[in-house]
Amino acid sequence: MPDRITFEVDNTALLAALTEIPDAVFAHLKPESKVTADNIAAEAGQRIRRRTGETGDAITVDETHNGDGYVVYVGGKRGHIGRFLEFGTKHQSASPFLFPSARLEAGPALQRARPAIQDAIDEKGLGD
Repeated sequence: MPDRITFEVDNTALLAALTEIPDAVFAHLKPESKVTADNIAAEAGQRIRRRTGETGDAITVDETHNGDGYVVYVGGKRGHIGRFLEFGTKHQSASPFLFPSARLEAGPALQRARPAIQDAIDEKGLGD
């Protein structure tokens, strides 16, 4: 009577699916990251201290240079004003508006990310 059992498993399909998951996750998360960036920009626009409204109107959402996400910033000629407000100067205390907005959006972003990741996993046949 033999004292061991040998199993042969063809894991080619599993390995192929696992190598495709990062691209699938990226495809599902990118639209969600745009929603997050837009929400941060909207919240920041409501939080910014207003005198003329120009700085709030200059809050911009752009795709990153490498295309893997989005960045929210105060653009155009108002960029320096955004930095002064966010971080302060030696003559003016900080009135942060971007970072608090990003912190507020962290929870909802995770709530959107979880199902997007699960959808990517399911799409590759590795879900339930």
